[in-house]
Amino acid sequence: MNKKLVFIFIIAAFFAQCKNSSANRKTKETVDQATTAENKVVIAIGSISLTNRELKNFIKFQYADIFEQKNNDKLLSRLFDVFSEQQILLFKAEQANIQVSESEAAAYLQETQTRGRDLVVDAPLIRNMLKVQKYLLTNVYKDIAVSDAEVAQFYESHLADFRKTEEIHLFQIMVKDREKLLKIRQELLNQPSRFEEIASRESISSEAANGGVMGFFEKGMLPQEMEGVVFSLKVNEISPIVESPYGFHLFKITQKRKARMLLLAAVKDEIKNKMLSARLAAAYQDFLTRLKTEVPMQLNYGNLYFSYIKSDSGVSENETKNFSDGDPNPNH
Repeated sequence: MNKKLVFIFIIAAFFAQCKNSSANRKTKETVDQATTAENKVVIAIGSISLTNRELKNFIKFQYADIFEQKNNDKLLSRLFDVFSEQQILLFKAEQANIQVSESEAAAYLQETQTRGRDLVVDAPLIRNMLKVQKYLLTNVYKDIAVSDAEVAQFYESHLADFRKTEEIHLFQIMVKDREKLLKIRQELLNQPSRFEEIASRESISSEAANGGVMGFFEKGMLPQEMEGVVFSLKVNEISPIVESPYGFHLFKITQKRKARMLLLAAVKDEIKNKMLSARLAAAYQDFLTRLKTEVPMQLNYGNLYFSYIKSDSGVSENETKNFSDGDPNPNH
């Protein structure tokens, strides 16, 4: 072999090896940095230290959809607040010697998976969540109830809330192309029974998979440009084309409900659940406020894997209402 070629090959191999070594070092440094961040202590409570790793596991299990979101520091901040509250409750549950068996943990995981959540979590995480629930049941929720008399009193004092105006059962087809919708409308005028079939195939709206059914609506619930059209339709009549910022729409209604008063028997369970949820949430907040004065806890916001934002810094109620009150439902 040509000596010059051999020399060039050796030099090239040397530089390639240096490059690979440098890349490996960078990869190792990145992994080491990530590991260091994972192990940073974010909560110290008593003799217990909790890191970003435990926080991520909590969010992944309880709020998997939010865990997948990126750059959402507001929501992550509120979830950290929830996580810290849960640690206070767990600390007190441990002091109270609350026990959860392996069979209870397994049953909880099985129930979770039957609700369509295919999760891989460690058993201690599930047991800790169940300990908190047991502790709340024993110390906060056990005597909270709503009587039938209270439900009736609520109904009588909120009659306006149960007075329904005219309702329609509404379907729609939405597309981006007006010419396409003109052809669809002509087809439906001849065969109105095919509305659901065509909606499933052609509509780009979110309810297309369900045949275009939007549900029941009262006046005042729809955009003005749609409301005037749909409430003037007869049952199974195909609407004119309506334009909106989202595209072009065809509507059909399949049912009309006259204005009426909902009877107590029809709304009794709804009222009871609403009142019970409010009482559970209030009891939870009162109990937690007291515990925060009893339990020594240090929060290390600077160690979090995201930038913490205080709850009064522009976070809307809608962003936090689903998890700001911990777990006020004793049945889950």
